[in-house]
Amino acid sequence: MLITMSRDHFNSLKDEELPRACFEHIIPLIRGKNTSVKEEIYKKLSKKQKALFMFNAYYNHAINSLVEFYWWSSYYLAQPNAWSEIKKALQYFNAELMLHIILEIEEALKDKIEVEYMESFEVPYKELQRNPELYNTINRIFTNLNEISLSTLTIIGKNIRNNPYEFIYFGE
Repeated sequence: MLITMSRDHFNSLKDEELPRACFEHIIPLIRGKNTSVKEEIYKKLSKKQKALFMFNAYYNHAINSLVEFYWWSSYYLAQPNAWSEIKKALQYFNAELMLHIILEIEEALKDKIEVEYMESFEVPYKELQRNPELYNTINRIFTNLNEISLSTLTIIGKNIRNNPYEFIYFGE
């Protein structure tokens, strides 16, 4: 499932833009689809594409706001396989600072996430308002996430730039 891109377009992108550019073509294939369709798409990806997929699936939602960071972190943490894949992706790309953020949020939320079935998954947004200690912890981690976002995207982008044929088919 390589993305088709011209070499000129590839060369014009900054390193930090490459992760999104190599992921965007997958979004229409999975948006609004059921889990089995998403799993089929995921199975068709290479190891590096899976790493990029999991990072983007989490990051592109979690970075939007403190509440989204809280909700999406809780959502993925409630799915041990998905959470593990996010951590593996960051290890794979050597994005150590972002991995540290993931481990911090895991520690902060691990006792709060108990889901027997994903259909029953619910994270009350107001929990951040009701619990000042939780709010302060999540806010600190989210601030750190924002501070290291550009460097993380750059690290992943450099990996893509150094291994373009793992992600891109150059159609001129």
